[in-house]
Amino acid sequence: MIVRHKDLVSRGYSAYQIKKMVRDKKLFFVKKGVYSTNDEIDYFEMITKKHPNAIFTLQTAAYIYGLTNTLGDIYYVATKQKDRKFKEDFIKQIFMTDQLYKIGINSMTYKKNNIKAYDLERLLIEIVRNKTNIDNDIYREIIENYSKIAKLLNKKKLEKYLIYFMNPKIIERIKKEVYKIDN
Repeated sequence: MIVRHKDLVSRGYSAYQIKKMVRDKKLFFVKKGVYSTNDEIDYFEMITKKHPNAIFTLQTAAYIYGLTNTLGDIYYVATKQKDRKFKEDFIKQIFMTDQLYKIGINSMTYKKNNIKAYDLERLLIEIVRNKTNIDNDIYREIIENYSKIAKLLNKKKLEKYLIYFMNPKIIERIKKEVYKIDN
């Protein structure tokens, strides 16, 4: 379990007691201000605890939903435009306007962690609109898996979300690549 330094202090632990727990391997140092109760780090839990407003997106969310088998070394999260920049080198932070940030947030349990990720419909839009920033093989894998579940997607919700993005190329790509509809 991930524990923040300030939570330990609020529970009454002193800096000395925290250092002693680390030395005795009852607590493991992850990074400044973050500890783990076991020696294996769960990055999903760490990101969620340290950055509670972060929403998993792009390849990371696609991995969570089983749309790709490739997690990669970078965790993609969306935050509000005015949020502070994350300092972790394993997180790629994507700043969104407040209006776009809150569209399609899905709270869920993943590997015993309560996390936030964009729902399948919103994630599809993000994947398609960021096509050039995603490795081509991973993009193809995700789109092929979306094609397999296209009937399960909520088309009304997808259409409602698309209004906010006002980009006809996104709509064309989704029709052509996921629904296999040529105009």
